Amino acid sequence: MRWLFYIDVIIIAIFVIATIYLAKDAFWAGYYRGLPDMDKYGEFLWHMARDVAFQTATLLWILYRLFRCQFLLSRKP
Repeated sequence: MRWLFYIDVIIIAIFVIATIYLAKDAFWAGYYRGLPDMDKYGEFLWHMARDVAFQTATLLWILYRLFRCQFLLSRKP
């Protein structure tokens, strides 16, 4: 079960990195929205979609592990 701890640490690191990149890409998408360069705007919107996908997957894993561990703790006498 020790390897699950390391997987959880990696998952949380991915979540943090995806959050940082989401903030950066949202900033640049807003910046290019005000300019006539719509290609860059669309590119950063796709980058935001990528970041949200990573956040969703990692958040699902974190919530699954949280509720599974809580369930296992509640079953102990």
